[in-house]
Amino acid sequence: MKEISVRLCGNPEIVCDGKQVTFPYRKAEGFFYYLCVRKSVTREEVISLLWGDEDETNGKKKLRDAVYQVKRAIDPEILITAGHTGISLNPEFTIRTDLDSDSRGKGEDLFLNHFFIKNCYEFESWVDSMRETLSSKVSDSARKGLKDAAAEHDTAKMQKYSDILIKNDPYDENLYYELMNIYAANGSYNMAIRIYYDLVRMLKKDMEAEPSQKTQDLFHRIFNMKEHVASGTGRVTAEFFGRERELFEISGMMDSDDGNRMNVAVIEGEEGVGKSTFLEYCRKMAEGKRMLPLSALCYRQGADFFLSPWNDIMQEISQQMDKTDRGDGEKYDILREMELNGESSGKLQYAVAEKKVLELFRKISEDQQIFLTFDEIQWMDEASYRLLVRLVCAVSPDRLKVICTYDGNYESEVMQQLEELVRQDRVRFMTLERFTEAETERIIRNALPSLADEPEKRQEIWKLTEGNAFFLTEMIDIISRKGFTLEKTPKINVVIKSRLSSITEDEREVLGCMSVFPEKIRIDELELLLAGRDRLSIIRILDHLQREHLISEMLVGWNVYYKFVHRIIKDYIYEHQSAGKTQAYHRILAGYYVKQRGESFAMMPIIAYHYRMCHDEVKAYEYQIRYLQEFYTVVNENFPIVQNEASEMGDTIGSMAEAEKMLKLAENVIRLPLDTPEVNRIRMKMNYILGRHDIALGEYDSGIANIEACTMLANRIGDRGMVLACHKQQIFHGIQIGDIDKAEQFVAKGLSMIGQEETDEYATFLRLQGWTRLMKQDYSVASEVLTKSLNIFKTLESRQEPKNRGRYSASIAACYNYLGEICREQGNYYDALRYYNEAVQMGQGPVKTNGLAQVYSGIGQVKYDQGKYTEGYIYLDRAREDLEHNGYRWGLERTEAYLAMTCIRLGKTDEARIHYEKGRQIAAKIRNPLTAEILAEVEKHLNAAG
Repeated sequence: MKEISVRLCGNPEIVCDGKQVTFPYRKAEGFFYYLCVRKSVTREEVISLLWGDEDETNGKKKLRDAVYQVKRAIDPEILITAGHTGISLNPEFTIRTDLDSDSRGKGEDLFLNHFFIKNCYEFESWVDSMRETLSSKVSDSARKGLKDAAAEHDTAKMQKYSDILIKNDPYDENLYYELMNIYAANGSYNMAIRIYYDLVRMLKKDMEAEPSQKTQDLFHRIFNMKEHVASGTGRVTAEFFGRERELFEISGMMDSDDGNRMNVAVIEGEEGVGKSTFLEYCRKMAEGKRMLPLSALCYRQGADFFLSPWNDIMQEISQQMDKTDRGDGEKYDILREMELNGESSGKLQYAVAEKKVLELFRKISEDQQIFLTFDEIQWMDEASYRLLVRLVCAVSPDRLKVICTYDGNYESEVMQQLEELVRQDRVRFMTLERFTEAETERIIRNALPSLADEPEKRQEIWKLTEGNAFFLTEMIDIISRKGFTLEKTPKINVVIKSRLSSITEDEREVLGCMSVFPEKIRIDELELLLAGRDRLSIIRILDHLQREHLISEMLVGWNVYYKFVHRIIKDYIYEHQSAGKTQAYHRILAGYYVKQRGESFAMMPIIAYHYRMCHDEVKAYEYQIRYLQEFYTVVNENFPIVQNEASEMGDTIGSMAEAEKMLKLAENVIRLPLDTPEVNRIRMKMNYILGRHDIALGEYDSGIANIEACTMLANRIGDRGMVLACHKQQIFHGIQIGDIDKAEQFVAKGLSMIGQEETDEYATFLRLQGWTRLMKQDYSVASEVLTKSLNIFKTLESRQEPKNRGRYSASIAACYNYLGEICREQGNYYDALRYYNEAVQMGQGPVKTNGLAQVYSGIGQVKYDQGKYTEGYIYLDRAREDLEHNGYRWGLERTEAYLAMTCIRLGKTDEARIHYEKGRQIAAKIRNPLTAEILAEVEKHLNAAG
């Protein structure tokens, strides 16, 4: 049989046994080309295609002639006729076409190029449809080839397939945009830029136009990547780490405008996969875009410290302001209000006021885009999560971009904390995977050219590292310095042991000291553990350890800290150090911090950490409890008196933020086997914290039981201050359930115990006595007692040193609030609002207490009584929001009841039902009879409304 080859793309050609075939006329040739594509056709189909303008008789006659011409030109047996209807190619002949070839895809020529049949429009239409189909197939094939080439980082093949795509559709700007994205995501920034300039030239030459704004923006983004990432200096580059696609995606997020609310990227990856390095390159990009980069690292021990990651953020802001914003007094004023007074480290207090943080970030974002990164957020405390969420919601998406990384083993915990942002569709999720074998091969070839011709050694490195970025980097570093070496030991130990093999005993001792700190350390802290060594010799050791890439130096504000380059190294050092030495270090540090700043609110968690790590459980619990006691003073009371440091916690910590940890701590304390005065004192304080917590939640049975247990232990120990604190909780319980007699009983007990020197306690019990007289409608006595309490608190506040100002502001606000209540009860709304406004003025200090919400609720109730329902709604809703924020229930049920009544007056019946139902549920827990009466009135109105 003859061998026949047919070229259909470009100038068509038929070759039979090496000789070119020609036909006497075009339609016979076109008929054969049609058969080569379709393989089998009907007579009516061909007549309609080539002789559609002829009558049926002439069409059949001309088709018979075309069949004859094909047989004559090629072979009499080339065609098979099926009766009077079908015609097909003889399968016994080997007929090859370029359409059947796997090599098809070059896209160099059009289908049947330069082949025309005069006045045969049906054939022209078929040719056009074939060209369109083939063009699509060519594009699909080229796109697949381009994708595969990009995965292999084969730039030559990428260029080949992109050229095919452009030639196939040279005027499709979207295609150029797509190719630019692919090249940039692959790290081939120069190629992406070349594609853009090809588009610019084509549009200018052929259309006198220019690329769309979208394409121009993409070009500028790619150019920024090229200038500030690919050309960056340092031990590693973006190409080396193979994260070009992810970096480019982040670059796109940075450039998105306000219309795109997705301004948070959450990146998951296992330990050592390269998350921290990735963030470093993201920061470089942000700097290149003239954004303000702010970053913080969360660490395992920091999960117990409120707002720990925000320390470095505030330090960076302060440093930037020192450099550039000396004239902006408003920013300085905001920042100064949030700084820890007297702290030499300049650390931000863990309880920084949320209102001020949001105000500061809003102010900064007016002048500059902010780029905020948090590394390892699985160790972020709940208060920091809450502040992060609120910040994202408060600042415009185009002015704030956030990137967080986390260990995938903690995904559920992280997603739970970020749930609100996820629901608002503010978060894009990304994953940094281990490098594949092909990617690892590329990295090794680029970093170790000496192994280019040694595939066995490259394979051994792959098997050892399994694509983990940290292990891979460390192996490459070792081989670069020492030549190829591969000990057959457990993987991580191989790398770390090799890294540590060249350091001296003195350097190992310094690393051992560093390993006992939660994260970063200062030189003076190292000096404490390395007694007898002078600072200069320690600095020399630290410098050498930096050159060995075991530790790094970092600036927080203007303070120099040192940290391990990777937590795996730190953990290895810590685990392989003798237990005796490790415990001794922790004990020395705990004692040092106690001596230096043992009463510092900020230091209590750190002291507790070091005591816990040296297995001194009693001391660890003592400082944890002292911290929680002060913390929950703000969260669980209406008008608290707190330490100055804790007064800066504002309302950022929110609703029972650490309740689960507190309950777990309580279980551990209860299980302590000892019955010593020290242990009993810890149990006493733990009972107090739990009791106060439960009373605030309306869990009265357990709350009162714990307060009574605390009172018993306090009496046994002789702690009169704690007995008074327990009496106040009993009074608060009476207030919440409307048991005035109980409240009066414990007020009298408290007043009988207070000594002359305890002026603030005396004023507090006077204030509570005034409240009991108020509830018994003895308004004149109530006003007299409250005024006396108010004057005492004012005197105490005036005697405070500047750093302690505001200590009694909440107590003063409470007195004004109760005086306002007296006026409201008597219908004297003018004076009621005057007192309430005084209370608001005092309550606007650093502490946003639950009491301030009670004041807002009181104002809302006055406005309701005055018939000013819209104004009343505003104040009541603000009170509701603040009380819900802290998870505080007393007063919330009354606020919900008045909101329901206000909504009824405003015609918002559906919303009124919601507030009524919430108020009813809370009231059932709180059991306040006064609120029950209001809710009954609401129910009557709702029933009447249907």
